[in-house]
Amino acid sequence: MKYPAIFKVNDTVLNNGLQTIYLESIAVFNENLKGITVQDILHNVSRAQGYRVYVRLDGSSINTNKPPENIIHIVGNDVFVETETYNYHLNPKLDYSAISDTKHIANIEKSIVDAAYITSCETAVKGEWTIVYAKPNDNIALITLATITQQIGDGIIDGEDVFYFNLDDARSSYLEKLKILKRFNVIVLDNDPVAIINNLIKNRQAKDKVIIIDALIPASDVKSYRMLRTLSGLFRSFCELGGTLITIAHANKYVDDNGAPVLEGKELLWHLAHCVYYLETFDDIFKLINTKKQSNVKAEVTFQVGIGLTYPELFNSVRTLTDKQADELSKEIKQDQLVTDHEFLIMEIAQSILNGINKRTALAKTVHETTRNSKSTIYNVLDKLEGKLWTLAQGPRNSKVYFII
Repeated sequence: MKYPAIFKVNDTVLNNGLQTIYLESIAVFNENLKGITVQDILHNVSRAQGYRVYVRLDGSSINTNKPPENIIHIVGNDVFVETETYNYHLNPKLDYSAISDTKHIANIEKSIVDAAYITSCETAVKGEWTIVYAKPNDNIALITLATITQQIGDGIIDGEDVFYFNLDDARSSYLEKLKILKRFNVIVLDNDPVAIINNLIKNRQAKDKVIIIDALIPASDVKSYRMLRTLSGLFRSFCELGGTLITIAHANKYVDDNGAPVLEGKELLWHLAHCVYYLETFDDIFKLINTKKQSNVKAEVTFQVGIGLTYPELFNSVRTLTDKQADELSKEIKQDQLVTDHEFLIMEIAQSILNGINKRTALAKTVHETTRNSKSTIYNVLDKLEGKLWTLAQGPRNSKVYFII
């Protein structure tokens, strides 16, 4: 629990003129110095009621030169021991309202940062730990840094509050990133992010700071659960104080049932972080896909990046697509894949249309007989490639007629 609960004693039922209190260290013994628990007392109420016992407070010694004089009282499920000076309530109820965060709003307000996105594509929120992962050399760092520096350029975050730890690059690649990030005033280091995070926490300077660790594997052994739990505790403490953490991680060589890459140490990391994304790539198209979120971040974001460029040019070429642009591009990619997968079928469809067999039903029948593809496959290709390879128009008697573009 974040805050100590308060024991709520019942101080009205005995009414014997003594104050009723709770003392955690009290111990009760019978005349043979055998310990007696609350469970023992409630298990045999009739025998325990009025029973005289020895009491030991704070580990003090018991005077056995005279018989026990302290009296057990049971009222409902409440158990008391009456001594010469106090009534001790042995099993007071916990006042859970005392640990409600409604009692600590002021403290929580101090750690809350203004609602804002760290990335221009709205995939990382201030005050959270976000993991982004991809296969090696898939430019996940490029996308992350480009979208963060766009926020710096727009004045949403201060570059001097951003720390980028590059733990994974060759020196030449590290130098390229240094030159790019210098103009944004980002603090760039190549070792020991844990020490910096600890220092920011210790000095209560975590609020509004952004830590990017590239990549998580050099910072910890992702196969060591103990190390990951230790780091996750540190990361979450940093975020609770208003800091933001983005860790770039690697996917392993496997894919899941949906063909998505699998995060190294996925099971534990996925549960520990606030937010998780993985990156898919299709030539010059990059797509961040969310698998876990606690805030209002994007479920999916598509980027277009230049091809055959130097790293600085590549960095400047990163463009976040609107949902409409992404849908159009996705449709185009799927159409291109369909053309690749059904090259012979498409040739037969086009040839049949040019030969005058261009009414939908007759066209499907002819191509089916020629290629032995199912009619459902033929109709799917006709529909999906409409507007790309052919157009569809209304013919005589409500027939549907195709024309080659």
